[in-house]
Amino acid sequence: MEVARNDMPHNNFLEKVRDYANQKDIILIFDECTSGFRETFGGLHKKYSVEPDMSMFGKALGNGYAITSVIGKENIMKHAEDSFISSTFWTERIGFAAGIATLDAMEKYRSWEKITQNGKKIINKWNEISKKSDLKIQVQGLKGIPSFSFENKNLEYKTLITQEMLKRGFLATNLMFVTILHTPENMEDYFKNLEEVFKKIKECEDGRPIEEFLDGPVSHSGFQRLN
Repeated sequence: MEVARNDMPHNNFLEKVRDYANQKDIILIFDECTSGFRETFGGLHKKYSVEPDMSMFGKALGNGYAITSVIGKENIMKHAEDSFISSTFWTERIGFAAGIATLDAMEKYRSWEKITQNGKKIINKWNEISKKSDLKIQVQGLKGIPSFSFENKNLEYKTLITQEMLKRGFLATNLMFVTILHTPENMEDYFKNLEEVFKKIKECEDGRPIEEFLDGPVSHSGFQRLN
């Protein structure tokens, strides 16, 4: 069985943050380096109708090339004219060219719509596989960047998924960065193999030690010092 979580902010969270920033004269910044261009042609303020004072974009903006963009309201951005920002790569032009080309391609193919559609299909299939395997998962995140987690041994199961999917030729985990090139054919192949891994997880849920499946250490929960 599955527990789905809506990707909309709860209890008008963003509106409340915007109101608080206005009251306290605080600059509201949206970090969209990951979420930008995945569900709208731009930032999520277009989806949630909450305007930030500044936004940061990257990753999808360059489609693999290094480019980051900082945009904002004129009364805020004008202060950059009074500052000095040093850079080793001022003359590097590849990222800018890639960003412009990527924006043109996004607009032409309406990539954010296809990404959202693919994300919905992936979420539905995850839920279908988990139900078929009698496993309880929780799906969260934007439809363009969905993920799922388990109530128990989440890191262990995440490690097992990556390990076993690599053996099957997939670089996969419990998180999906959806693209327009996730075709029905390659997604079906992915789901078929993921279902086989879920069968192993079900064995663990039924009492089999997961150590019998893992070939190495359990993955870390996030960024941390290793020394």
